[in-house]
Amino acid sequence: MVIGGYVGMEQAQLFAGLGVKVILVGRLAPAAEPELRQVMRAAFTREGIRVVEHRAQAVEPAPGAGVTVVTDTGLRVTGSRLLVATGRTARTAGLNLSAAGVKTDQRGFIVVDEHQRTSNPAVYAVGDITGGPQYVYAAAAQGRVAAANAFGNNDRVDYTGLPAVMFTRPQLSSAGLSEQQALDAGYTCACRTLPLSDVPRALVNFDTLGAVKLVADAATGRLLGVHAAAQAAGELMLAATYAIKAQMTVSDLAATWAPYLTMAESLRLAAKLFDPGEQMPTSCCA
Repeated sequence: MVIGGYVGMEQAQLFAGLGVKVILVGRLAPAAEPELRQVMRAAFTREGIRVVEHRAQAVEPAPGAGVTVVTDTGLRVTGSRLLVATGRTARTAGLNLSAAGVKTDQRGFIVVDEHQRTSNPAVYAVGDITGGPQYVYAAAAQGRVAAANAFGNNDRVDYTGLPAVMFTRPQLSSAGLSEQQALDAGYTCACRTLPLSDVPRALVNFDTLGAVKLVADAATGRLLGVHAAAQAAGELMLAATYAIKAQMTVSDLAATWAPYLTMAESLRLAAKLFDPGEQMPTSCCA
């Protein structure tokens, strides 16, 4: 039995692949686009993983052996082993940061400004301890900025198009803004979702479970976000990040070369869905 989000999902599939009967308690990929969450539910069901999308409230010893998870709805789920994957917490309590004038937030993470500077102007902090995006490449970018600023620069990390990949089957990946984030930022959104059944590479792979979703600004057509649940979805995100950072429109993306019989072609096919005259996505060759 597994409780958790991204790490929990990866571990659930790992153990299921080893022949373990797995029950996952909790929302499935809560930060993902709704269309892609549905894909992941189907993927987990296909692997025989039972998904209980309730919030875990308590853990009790099970009669005889094992553990029982009690959800907020009163449902009781029992397993022989429990893996808890509910995120990270800051371990700063023993660092006596107040003596250095370094402030932390209510969760214990070190507070930094956009230049990675703490409340003590002589001290910089980067990585997971700051409570920001918890990716190794984000920490590396923060580290470069902090080092430069410590020597007098005034740099900041630009998170535009920041990619993320969950290494599940299929992979769940994203770059840029979600539809809800775009709405919260004041954009009028235009979104299109392409099922993998319309992607030649997926047909060749004999696995069409998945989708690619593009989020664009309805006023300008500018690409704001790319989201995918697909085999090798993570490989799409470098191109997606380039397109977002270059402020390409969906028309630009639809008119851009895409190598045939690659999963990356799905970006171009999805972009073509924004054309009101496009009845259905068409590859160059299939």
